[in-house]
Amino acid sequence: MGSQHKVWAVVAAMGVLAASGARAENAKGEATLAKMLEGRTVLAGVNCLETRKIITTQIINGTAIVYRLRGSPTLYVNRPTAGLDDLNSNNALLVGDTPSLCEGNNLFVGDNGGRGAAAGYTGGVRLGEFIPWAKN
Repeated sequence: MGSQHKVWAVVAAMGVLAASGARAENAKGEATLAKMLEGRTVLAGVNCLETRKIITTQIINGTAIVYRLRGSPTLYVNRPTAGLDDLNSNNALLVGDTPSLCEGNNLFVGDNGGRGAAAGYTGGVRLGEFIPWAKN
């Protein structure tokens, strides 16, 4: 086998490993979300959440964003329609000065400042529908 064929074999193997790593990360994210939603019932989706009512935001790597609202035991799950690869719990979602988060909004994903002097943009996500999960 020539050296060029060996290089391509290594590149192909790296691609397979990356794909299997992504699948493992997705499975882990789905399992985390499923555990969080145990004992809850899904309700009809909503298009927007008022940002002033959001008290916590939890990012589940490569899977979803879970919002908790003031005065409500309901969890709102958003599965972004674009940018899932940028969804990482080590990063921050940069919302800006907006009264509502709505389906179709684009949010920047930013380094939370842990890798240098200041935070920087690392990507972005496009929000999907907000799906409420009520406690039983």
